[in-house]
Amino acid sequence: MRIEVLSKGLFALIIDNGRVGRQRDGFCESGPMDSSAYDWANFLAFNLDGTPCIEAIGEMQLRVDEDCIIAVTGREPILLVDGNAESSYQSQKISAGSTITFGSTLLGSKAYLAICGNWQVPKTVGSACTVVREKLGGLDGKGSALKDNDCFEVLANTRMKDSTKMRRLSRQYIDDYGFLESIRVVPGYQFSSFSNLALRTFETSKYTVSSSIDRMGFRFTGEPVASDMENMRSEAIHLGAIQVPSDGQPIVMMRDRQTLGGYPKLGCVSPCDINRLAQAVPGEKVNFTFQDEEEARADWLLMTSRRRRLQGEIL
Repeated sequence: MRIEVLSKGLFALIIDNGRVGRQRDGFCESGPMDSSAYDWANFLAFNLDGTPCIEAIGEMQLRVDEDCIIAVTGREPILLVDGNAESSYQSQKISAGSTITFGSTLLGSKAYLAICGNWQVPKTVGSACTVVREKLGGLDGKGSALKDNDCFEVLANTRMKDSTKMRRLSRQYIDDYGFLESIRVVPGYQFSSFSNLALRTFETSKYTVSSSIDRMGFRFTGEPVASDMENMRSEAIHLGAIQVPSDGQPIVMMRDRQTLGGYPKLGCVSPCDINRLAQAVPGEKVNFTFQDEEEARADWLLMTSRRRRLQGEIL
């Protein structure tokens, strides 16, 4: 099956679950900014975990030349098939020759399109994930974002039958992407290098998502916080690490972060909240709160078990 990009939108990439375990070799982890939406898209499209899909900002448009099954997820996603509105967060049967338009109603948020089948896209360093900064992945293997008139192949899943029951995630179970609740932060081992005043300032202030955000990191503006550390060696950077440079404005490191960094870190955004934060757009205001690591671990186990239970009920 041939997929043709009619309009790339603002920015669109082919992504998968990333270069897991390759950070020690100098490659960034990459992967989906919102791994929850990515996982649900593949599940609802009857794909295996880790199958490539498209992560898009803005309204993207494609055409398929064979019948297929797709799913669209993300923050406030929209889906049109030949101009007709269809539901997101559920399997959709698409006819040959149809035009698929998808994106998010909130400009700057990410939408995910999964297409059922075996994606014929090259892998670089074990992954098809596109990292523009490192010139890795994508259709050309050199980190190029998708552009108008690009084409790629997806081998349809021949095991799918017309009688196959379509999958749907009820609205009540779709992730809440709002920021009424604080973003939880697990303190890091440099936590003690920040004064009690700095920690209190960080936890009681509202921080605004700046316009300087990308797949590498999210910068926030607000009350500055400072560390007592004057010099430190560069060290490995984990997803969600909150670095504090000399200006005191926090930076949350995201999927395409550099492998090493030399700024002190307040801690790390809980894995339960990193997807919500990844869908934030400039101008939104966020609160942070510190969380015990054992409580964070329990929350993560509850979240993953809940997802497995939901998927079992949908099957």
